[in-house]
Parts: sequence; C-alpha cells; structure tokens
Amino acid sequence: MDKNIETYIKEKIQTNGPINIEEFMSISLNDKNSGYYIKSSPIGKDSDFITAPEISQMFGELIAIWLLDAWDKIGRQKINIIELGPGNGLLMQDIVRVAKKFPIFFKKISLWLYDINESLSKIQDKNIEHKFERINSLEKLPNGINFIIANEFFDAIPIRQYIFDRGYWNERLIDVNKKGDFCLIKRKLTANQVKNLDLPEYIYPSSKVFETSPKQDKIFNLLIKNISLSGGLLIFDYAKIVDGFGDTLQAISNHQKKSIFFTPGKTDLTAHVNYHRYIQLAKNNDLSYYGPTKQSSFLEGMGIVNRYESLRKNASDKEKEILYRQFHRLMDSDKMGSLFKVIYFSNNKLTAPPPMI
Repeated sequence: MDKNIETYIKEKIQTNGPINIEEFMSISLNDKNSGYYIKSSPIGKDSDFITAPEISQMFGELIAIWLLDAWDKIGRQKINIIELGPGNGLLMQDIVRVAKKFPIFFKKISLWLYDINESLSKIQDKNIEHKFERINSLEKLPNGINFIIANEFFDAIPIRQYIFDRGYWNERLIDVNKKGDFCLIKRKLTANQVKNLDLPEYIYPSSKVFETSPKQDKIFNLLIKNISLSGGLLIFDYAKIVDGFGDTLQAISNHQKKSIFFTPGKTDLTAHVNYHRYIQLAKNNDLSYYGPTKQSSFLEGMGIVNRYESLRKNASDKEKEILYRQFHRLMDSDKMGSLFKVIYFSNNKLTAPPPMI
C-alpha cells in the first residue's frame, strides 16, 4: 500500500460505502505493509503500552512454576509451550530462565511462538536465549501435548458492534462525513441477519452496545482443538465475564487513550475479551474451564508475595523501590490486578493452576 492507511480506508468507504468495525480494525492493525501490528514495536515504557512480562520478571517466573507443576502432574512427558503474541519475548525468556534450574524439565520442553509482527520477531530472537520454533498459522499447531499461553492476545483481534434501538438490531459502521472525517453510523439488520449473527433474543435497554468477534471465535476453536487430554490454554486479558454487552473498543497511543480514528495504522486498537462467549464455545466442545479470576488472585495464589519478598532481601534501596512499583502495578485493583482476568481451559484438572481450582 503506497498511500497511508487513513487515506486508503477513506477512499475505500467513498467508493464502496461504510465498513464495519471489524474491517476497520483489520486494516489498521494487520495490513501487510503498514498495519500497526506488522511494522511497529508497540510494547514497552517508551512505546504505546506495556504488558505484565515487561513490568516484572515475577509474572513470567510464576507462569514457569505453573508449567513445571503441570508437567510433573501429567507424568513428566514432553510438552510444547506455545505463546501467542509474545511481544518482546520476555515472558518466554523468564520461563527459560526458571526451566534451566530444573534440568529434566528443561530437556522435556519445546518452545513455540506465534507472531505476525516483523519488528518484534527480531527482538524475540535477541531476548530469548534458547532455541524456539515459529508457528506461521494457527490452522495447525505442533503435535503432542500443548500448553498455550495468551497474554493480551485476544483483545487485539477485531470485533463487530451492534446496537438494539427502537425494537431493531443495528450494526455500527464507519463512514466518512461531509467534512471528510471518520464517523460512526448504524444500519438496521434484517431478521435473517440477526438470526445468523446469534445476537441475544431478550429485550434490554435501547442503545446498549453488544460486541462479537467471529475472528476470535474461529481462533479460539482452532486452539482448543489442538489441546490434548493433558494440555491446556491459559489466557490473561482485559475481559467481560458476564456477557458481550458494553462498548469497550479503545485506542491507545503512547500510553494515552485516543479516538478510535486517531492515526489508523499507528495506534493500537483493542476491546475487552468476552470470556462468557469462550466458555460457551468450550462447553460446545465438551471442554472444561477454570476461572475466570482476577490477575491479582491468580498471582497471589501462585506465590507472588513470597517471590517479591525473596527478591527484596538482597536488593539495594533503589532496587526495592523498583520492585515495589512492579509488584503493585501487577497486583493493585486500580491497576492490572482487577482489570485483567485469567481463565484456563483444559480437560485435565491436574494441569489447572492451583489458584483456579
């Protein structure tokens, strides 16, 4: 694409008419030449957002302890550790560092990464001090026992939005107004469209947004079909846990919230993940689930307080200050502690993280 993404989308709308939010997000985030997740390096304190592994080593270390415990309980078989959207690779590197302290475990693991970001792939190669393989498509995952970790992965997969107004369902679309600016409009759906979209049938207050994501559904179904009787899928994300209601689409640039139309292709677009929907899909596939629970509850149950105190023992005063900020960023209810929810899917209860049983 020679022109910038904003110009491309506007010309597309002016030629073919309004587009849905899913298409707007897909182009902005994943365009093969200029998409936000293809070319940018968005993660880190000097970038647009920061994730738990970048905040503290404690996060990755506790994930490693869970994997070690699960591996031991299933008979110390060979396992694949698969991370979706691994960012800068720090979570996987923390797992490697812990695993090296348990030689038998270390020999029994194979590491796999799935990422579409070219810039981040280079950083991962540098940060992860152990051999790993790349997954190019989620259509086929490695053979064997797969433990899949998705930290802030699903929230960036495009969504669609619907509004019930005056007795009818409408889809939210993106158009260009007379001034040449992006704007949101709504288009009434037919009865057949509503039926095919599997929208709620009961009545609720008008103008309340309902979010769906066919793309998330597809990916989730692909993943759970690749979980053996012993493996599992662990998800950390912004999440809805009751239903799909609520307008959660947001744009982030340099750690600040922006309009969803702010510099498409250069701004992160995310929405809260609907865990209620994932649970429905899991039940349809006879798959058990554990949680959801708050990130703070998960980390506390995995022993983060003891790990925090252990790191503080030999730390300098300055290091103690840093550890304090890291700990509270992960745990406090007004930061990541309550905003992020954790859920685990597996048909082997032995592999479920202890705090979620």
